[in-house]
Amino acid sequence: MPHAWIEYSKNIADEAEVGSLGKCVHDAMMETGIFPLAGIRVRINRIDDYLVADCKPENAFVHLAIRIGEGRDMETKTAAADLIFERLSAHLKPLADRTPLAVAFEMQEIRGPHSYKMNNLHRHLAGN
Repeated sequence: MPHAWIEYSKNIADEAEVGSLGKCVHDAMMETGIFPLAGIRVRINRIDDYLVADCKPENAFVHLAIRIGEGRDMETKTAAADLIFERLSAHLKPLADRTPLAVAFEMQEIRGPHSYKMNNLHRHLAGN
C-alpha cells in the first residue's frame, strides 16, 4: 500500500496536465516519506460516460482516491493527505484556469485483518 485510483472525464483526456497526472500523484506519494516504493500503485481511468453539475459538455472532473494500510497516526495521515492534495491541486491549476473543473480527493485506511498481499517487488527493487 498505498494504491491510488485516478478517474477523469473524457473531455480533458488530451490535456497535458492529465497526461502527466499519474506521475504527479506517484511523486507526491513518494514525497510524503511514509509509503514504501514497492507498495505504490497508481491506476488511471478515463471515464467516458459522466454528468457534471449542470451537464454542460465542457464541465470536467478529476477524482483521486488513495487507500492506505493501517497503522499511522492521524497527524501523519493528515500531513500526507494535505501534501498529496496540494500537489494535485497545483498540478491541475493551469487546467482549472482554462476549463470548468471539479477536483476531489479522498484517502481511506484499510484495516489489516482482511488486507491480503503477495508482493516480491521489495526484493526486485533491492536488486536481488
